[in-house]
Amino acid sequence: GAGAKWVRAYSFELTDEDIAEIGEIAPDIFLLTGGIDGGNSACIEHNAAMLAGCQRRFPVVIAGNRSAAARCEALLDGWETHCCPNVMPALDKLEIGPVQAVVRELFLKNIVRAKGLSRMEDLVSGILMPTPLAMLKAMKLLADGIPGVPGLGELVAVDLGGATTDVYSIAKGAPQNDNTLVKGLPEPREKRTVEGDIGMRYSAAGVVQAAGMERILALSGLDEATVKNRLKAIGEDPSLLAETAAEQALDDALAAAAVALAVSRHAGTLEEVYTPMGQVYAQTGKDLTGVETLVLTGGAIIHNPKAGEIGQHALFRPGLPISLKPRRAKVYVDKSYILAAMGLLSDEYPDVAQQIMKKELVEYGTGK
Repeated sequence: GAGAKWVRAYSFELTDEDIAEIGEIAPDIFLLTGGIDGGNSACIEHNAAMLAGCQRRFPVVIAGNRSAAARCEALLDGWETHCCPNVMPALDKLEIGPVQAVVRELFLKNIVRAKGLSRMEDLVSGILMPTPLAMLKAMKLLADGIPGVPGLGELVAVDLGGATTDVYSIAKGAPQNDNTLVKGLPEPREKRTVEGDIGMRYSAAGVVQAAGMERILALSGLDEATVKNRLKAIGEDPSLLAETAAEQALDDALAAAAVALAVSRHAGTLEEVYTPMGQVYAQTGKDLTGVETLVLTGGAIIHNPKAGEIGQHALFRPGLPISLKPRRAKVYVDKSYILAAMGLLSDEYPDVAQQIMKKELVEYGTGK
């Protein structure tokens, strides 16, 4: 949600080959992490030294073992560096807020410069915000409310775009059953995931690949030749809109499949584990089964009279029992396409933003 696009990750110690590749990538931002506070410092210091030899220069955000932060900064003398608190100060503990803030600031600075908007910097100072963060802020406000005015409670939101599908959840995601153990790192209460391979136009083929042609045929009622021909046309011209009943049927099928896939990937999963004490369940990710509010946005949804039906595909399916998607939820649609704007407005006028969202979101009832 900080605004940056993750393009490459490196584990353990950087090599000469890694440094050469990083130079070719020429990232706008490099995030350097490693070691819990008071733990291993050799690895992150090695990586800082290796990075210092890179032929390209770029901002480096240092967010690892705090005992090594000053040494890393010294090794990167002459570089633009930003020291943040450790993203993992202790085992099984994440502290990502400070790093997100710095990445977001760098993102906005780069966008302002890249777009030639430097003269406007003073005018827009303090009101710029990446769209994903604005959407996340809007969802948090809608869920939590403000003092004296309650929100809607825990929720899941889906933003279906032409190239990607974003999913947001404002929920603790803790196990609902006593005999369930949690695997992996703790999940943030406010979480965003983006699926870069599924969308309505630029990534339409990705939806079919991920969901399977049979699923798309079942949802659309079309034959395979018709679907393939339409996908070919969309690939050649992503600006195409549905003009016939068959084209709209395919769009509806793509939307339903994309929503189902994106929420499945965002939600946690369960697996059976056998212990000396008997059978238990291991939960990876967030348990969203108890979430009762679903918010939908994105062009393919807000203009679609079947938006409520499409939203049902975000809910739990008996055929996929390990998925921890919401079991039943009241569906709201962002018909006026205002949610990101309300996230921006919420920084200064949260009460107004909340009122507008509650007024403008269209309710489609409860899915089961």
